[in-house]
Amino acid sequence: MTTDEINNFVESMTFEDSTVRLFNKTYWCLGLSWNEEKKKHYISVMEADPNTYEGLCDLFFYESESRDDCMKHFLEDKYWDGKSFYEVANDMEWIDL
Repeated sequence: MTTDEINNFVESMTFEDSTVRLFNKTYWCLGLSWNEEKKKHYISVMEADPNTYEGLCDLFFYESESRDDCMKHFLEDKYWDGKSFYEVANDMEWIDL
């Protein structure tokens, strides 16, 4: 992704789901969401079927009372093969469904 695409992707994760391809795998990124029962925000990434885009297995899940804390962990935790989002972002392809 270009720098503009990276910035747009990060912004989009605050209000919608996105799909990306990285290292020949497809990932469904569930943007910031709210769990009414737990009264917490959460964000997650799943490996997805490349044809149907349905989630296959969890790659990352984080919940917090803070939206900013969720985004911080989404961007900084090293769940992309031991790397953070920004370390792999240039290798990602944002899939516009």
